[in-house]
Amino acid sequence: MTGMVALTFYSYLFCSIIALLAVVYFFLQIPSLKSNYRILAYMNIGVCGFSALLHFYYFSTMGSAMPDGLDAHGASSAISSFPLEVRYFYWLVCTVLLVSMFPLLIGIEKVGGKFLAKLAIADAGMIICGFFGERSINAAGQMTNAGVVLFVLGCALWVYMLVIIYRVLQRLPSSELSPPQRDTLAYMYFFILLAWSIYPIGYFHVVYFQESIGIVLREFTFNLGDIVNKVIWGLMVVTAARKVSDLEKAKRSANAH
Repeated sequence: MTGMVALTFYSYLFCSIIALLAVVYFFLQIPSLKSNYRILAYMNIGVCGFSALLHFYYFSTMGSAMPDGLDAHGASSAISSFPLEVRYFYWLVCTVLLVSMFPLLIGIEKVGGKFLAKLAIADAGMIICGFFGERSINAAGQMTNAGVVLFVLGCALWVYMLVIIYRVLQRLPSSELSPPQRDTLAYMYFFILLAWSIYPIGYFHVVYFQESIGIVLREFTFNLGDIVNKVIWGLMVVTAARKVSDLEKAKRSANAH
C-alpha cells in the first residue's frame, strides 16, 4: 500500500503543476480570442488557478501531517484532517463555471439565460448533496442511509443536467454552429457523461475498501478527476474558442473584401 500512498501524495503536486501550466497556456491564448470568447479563457484560468493552489496546499499539508512516512494510516489521517468545506467549495465554484461554458461557447443569445440558470442550479444542488453525503459517511466511518440518499439525489441532478444539455444541443440547427463548436460541445457533453463519473466512483471507495485504504484511493481518484475535468476540459474549450475566433475573423475579412 506504500506505493499507492506515495502515488496519491505526489499526485497532489502533479495536479498543481499541470494546472499551473494550463493557466499559462490560457493566458497566451487570450490575444487570439474574439472578445466574446475571452471570458472562456478567464473562466478556465480561474478554475485551473484555484486547482493549482488547492492541490499544492494539500500536498504541503499532507507531507507535514505524516510524521511516520508514507503509510496508509498516516495518509488517511492527514487526508481526513483536510477541511471538507474547502474541497466542496472548490468543486461548487469550478463546476458551476464549467457547465456555464456550454451556453457561452454556443452563444448565450442562441440558448438564453434560462438554460444557464438551470445548469448552474442543478450543478450546485449536486455538489451540495455530495458535501452532506460525504460528511455523513466520514462521521460514521462507513456508508450511511443519508449518504446513500444524498448520493442518489446528486446523481439525479447530474442526469437532469445531461438531459437538458442534450435537448438544447439537439434543437440547435447545425448551420448555427461552426465545426469546432459542434465537435467541442459533443466532447464536453461526453466529459460530463463519462469523466464526471470519476467522482461518484471515488465517493464509494470508502465502502468497498478498508477505511484508511479507501480514503487514500478516493483522493487519488479525485485528483485524477480534477486533471481530466479541469485541465483537459479547459484545453479543449479554449482551443475551440480560438478556432472559432479564427473562423469568424476570416469570414469577416472575406466579407470586407
